[in-house]
Amino acid sequence: MFDQRSYKLFEEITRHGQTTVSEVMRKVNLSERQFYYDLEKINDALKSVDMPPIKIVNADFIVDNKVKKLVKSGTILDFNIHKFILSEEDRVFLIYLYTFIRKEPVSNYHYQLLTSVSKNTSLSDVKRVKKLCMEWNVELVYSRSDGYHLVGGESAKRGLAFYCIDYLLTQPLGKEIIFLALKTWEQEEDLVLTQNIINEFIEENNIYLVKTRKTEMILHLTFIRVRNKSEELLFNEYEKQLLQRQSLFKYGKKLAHALFDGAENEIYYVTIQLLTALEKVELTENPSLEELTVQIIDAFEKNTLLPIENKDYLKQSLYNHLVPAFFRITFGIPLVNPLTSRIKTKYADLFQFVKRSLAPLSMWTGKKISEEEIGYFTLHFGGYLEKDRKAIKKQVNALIVCSNGVSSSIMLRAQLQEMFPDVSFSRVNTAEQIKAIPVSSYDLVFSTIEVDSIKPVYTVKPLLSQVEKNYLIQAVTSKFPSLSHHHFSVDQLMELIRKHAEIKDEKKLFSELVDLIHQKNTETRGNKPMLSDLLTEDMIQFTDKELGWKEAISTAAQPLVEANKVQKRYVSAMVKKVEEVGTYIHIGNGIAIPHARPEEGVNQIGMSFLRTTTPVKLLDKEEHKIDIFICLAAIDNEAHLKALSHLTRILGDKTALKALKDAKTTEDVIKIIK
Repeated sequence: MFDQRSYKLFEEITRHGQTTVSEVMRKVNLSERQFYYDLEKINDALKSVDMPPIKIVNADFIVDNKVKKLVKSGTILDFNIHKFILSEEDRVFLIYLYTFIRKEPVSNYHYQLLTSVSKNTSLSDVKRVKKLCMEWNVELVYSRSDGYHLVGGESAKRGLAFYCIDYLLTQPLGKEIIFLALKTWEQEEDLVLTQNIINEFIEENNIYLVKTRKTEMILHLTFIRVRNKSEELLFNEYEKQLLQRQSLFKYGKKLAHALFDGAENEIYYVTIQLLTALEKVELTENPSLEELTVQIIDAFEKNTLLPIENKDYLKQSLYNHLVPAFFRITFGIPLVNPLTSRIKTKYADLFQFVKRSLAPLSMWTGKKISEEEIGYFTLHFGGYLEKDRKAIKKQVNALIVCSNGVSSSIMLRAQLQEMFPDVSFSRVNTAEQIKAIPVSSYDLVFSTIEVDSIKPVYTVKPLLSQVEKNYLIQAVTSKFPSLSHHHFSVDQLMELIRKHAEIKDEKKLFSELVDLIHQKNTETRGNKPMLSDLLTEDMIQFTDKELGWKEAISTAAQPLVEANKVQKRYVSAMVKKVEEVGTYIHIGNGIAIPHARPEEGVNQIGMSFLRTTTPVKLLDKEEHKIDIFICLAAIDNEAHLKALSHLTRILGDKTALKALKDAKTTEDVIKIIK
């Protein structure tokens, strides 16, 4: 029987063109035994629907054109869902969706038939559903007259249903599980009808939606239509007025009339769905959210001490992401971000800075910002920072098709630029837009979705692992040899090592070789030192002298000058910046962090510390008394973030901050920062 793991393997083999057994095994993290066991499952399933099996010849996959055509068309393979082994998590989400749209009293026996499990397993699943419901302020209760049913606010019930749908859409068998919930209640036609209404509506009104959000919206509204509980949905006056002020409200009204016969509360809900799925929003659309965008950028600039170049570009792109996020957060619409854990690992320091920089968004909405939302904002800022590269002559032109929204597109482009510096990239939003682009204007396509083109197409994820990067590089350079001078094959290197040495752990060696080869090791980017690496004994000073603010900055920076980490002109640039911009370097609690741009005299990343016994009045202002100056010399947009993140944690901890203020010796400071 098919399960999630074997289905994922099936997708990996059929959707990614030329690939070898070893490549696929590493990508899906399977042992040789697991791989062949799952391949047998796949071929049994193909045989059951009269499809030819997948063969292996000389370590390469041979996939029949019939199978390729079926997969490329996006047609769901006509496998009997009950022949699949659903995971515990899948069953929990399925049971909730099934109950959400129930048409009659539901018993445990219904759940058994639905999920094809035993009575005891089904009862255990019900307990897990109840636990999930509690997290959303919803209850799954049972009575003899009504069977299992949901208790709680309609918005909360919908929020959990949407979470189940959106999460399942990220899983290999997710769509089939969602369709099963509809099919069991004989509501498949409602899905087709809802899809037709929405497609016709957006075409008539020239509304552009993010492709993945559009898919989610169609399913959300289908389940709401089938549920038919509009009268239980409540909005307060503030929420109604907020939505009525949006230019999309008139379109929400029009679409709600087509879907729900104009039920008043659904007008507001449909408007929310449109607002959270928009591809692009004009800045003039919502001046208040434009102001919020500026506040977030200013907070990010202040928190990271990074001078933001081309603020207008960042403002427009961030605004496009902020508007849907604002309405999601305000109205409790969940966001499923399958990349969250990888983002937090790969961009740990940046994630924390972005989290702090989103404080204005939290204040405006009155809600806590979820890690899933923070993750996408982190991709956005991370992608923007990665754009800061020197231009070189480009020989190869590529299109990027990303249907996951502006933040994912920016990050994907940044990763591809890092991997293929000699390629010029252009972004398109949908597979359909490629048809309008002259074939002669591009050489290859990178896409997160299936696209048709006579040029080579490489299907990718918005955030690539190092292993995925390695195989993508190999695939691209095999077609475009002119790009290969930047790279060599890890597989070839592994083969060479096998010839001359005994390998104890192939997986670990492969992973570490990939990390070593593809790490960012240019002179300008360097490593990301810890705070203790920068604030060393020779960079820490104490003084009893009464200093003016300019003299204090100069004194604080002197160790950096003496160590040749900065030029003297960098000190002048820091002073000039305060004169021009004001007391922005004062971050509170008598702490100032003077800094300027890397190009104004930074030779090497560095930090220096000065504690003054007598507070210094910054710009001679009484309200800006400083007794700790920490000079920062950053070489780029990233190298200093780890150290700054550690420093920020210390300054945000009352006990650690007091200890820093009370420090009398260099050793005291070093002890605190270690």
